[in-house]
This record gives sequence, C-alpha cells and structure tokens, in this order.
Amino acid sequence: MGTQEQSQASFNLLQRVKVYRLNDDGKWDDQGTGHVTVDYLERSEHLGLYVIDEEDNETLLLHRITPDDIYRKQEDTIISWRDPEFSTELALSFQETAGCSYTWDHICKVQRSLQFRSAL
Repeated sequence: MGTQEQSQASFNLLQRVKVYRLNDDGKWDDQGTGHVTVDYLERSEHLGLYVIDEEDNETLLLHRITPDDIYRKQEDTIISWRDPEFSTELALSFQETAGCSYTWDHICKVQRSLQFRSAL
C-alpha cells in the first residue's frame, strides 16, 4: 500500500461512525455504519454532516449544521443532537476518539461562522 493509500485508509478509520436514531420507545436504533464528512449541502451554501454507508455508498445521514446549541459531545467518541427539522434525536458513535474530536471541532467552527454572520 502506498503512502497516499495508507493515509486515506487512516482517514477513513478516523471518520468511521455508527449512526443511531432514538425510537419512540426511548431506545437507540442502529441506522448503519459509514464515514462522516462535513461538506456543503447540494445546491446550497449551508454546511452539513454527511454519513455515507461503508458498504453500498448510500447516504445514511444528511444533516444541516445549525448555529443553535443542540449538539453534545459525550465521552470521547459520541456526538448527539436533537434535529429540530425532523424532531428526532440522533447520535454518531465514532470508532476513534480522534475522529470524534475532528468532527466536533468542524461543527464548532461552522457554528461560530454562522453565529458571526447572523450578528452582522
């Protein structure tokens, strides 16, 4: 494996997550495993969380990051929030602590940018 392939494999491992959705019974349903990125939403200026299924490349999660204080980092490997658009609780469980920290930092940067723009 070349250096570029190794770094891509390491990045994928860092970004590997399980997506959970809280059901009506108060239990977390496993929605699948994939890789998370923070990127621009299609045909939009908004940034969001994308989780792409690691097996079939289908979208497991698409969530627009909001400036609202809805996100929580739990322990070292979980980010959870209540999605106001769909009135549902969601969570990302990261395989690696570094991946959780990296994504959490991205969410915080996007929020600061959104809050700064709305203050202008």
